[in-house]
Amino acid sequence: MATNNEIEFKQILNENVYNDIKHKYFKDDTPFKQINYYIDTEDFKLKSNQSALRIRVKDDTYEMTLKVPAEVGLTEYNFDVSIEPKINKVISHDQLPSDIRHIISEKYGIQDGSLSILGALTTYRMETNYKNELLVLDKSEYLGTEDYELEFEVNQYEEGLTKFNELLQSFNLAHQKPLNKVQRFFERKKELS
Repeated sequence: MATNNEIEFKQILNENVYNDIKHKYFKDDTPFKQINYYIDTEDFKLKSNQSALRIRVKDDTYEMTLKVPAEVGLTEYNFDVSIEPKINKVISHDQLPSDIRHIISEKYGIQDGSLSILGALTTYRMETNYKNELLVLDKSEYLGTEDYELEFEVNQYEEGLTKFNELLQSFNLAHQKPLNKVQRFFERKKELS
């Protein structure tokens, strides 16, 4: 298991700004593909607690991640798993890593058999170092739509925010905190239902 405190800043981009940033910082990079399969209860218990559970498929590996609110940012619990994700597949408690099983049952009261894979989001991602932090450029496709996002993963909140705002200003952007991918996915799912 890997646990880390994730501090990141995000910005939704339009396609033109995405291409400008790609040209400036990722000119010679080829995006890699990853698919996030989102897991929750039918009544969205995780989402209502500002938490998210996913299985990420990348290079034929499966990683389960639970994200829960932390004092600053999010705490991530990451585990390699052998669960092959499929839409509508029910995830039983005995398939979950013990740390994740403990958190969702004890903290959120999620009963065995009530979790299922509700959908998938495919991301084409590029990563680079920017001012000793991780700059990430994403194009995501889900539920008949696509969006573009800039992420900046940092070690220290205040210093990271300053660097991120400077980067945004260089493209004439003002920081507007967006919904994260899982939130955008579920908002789109709600629109379609």
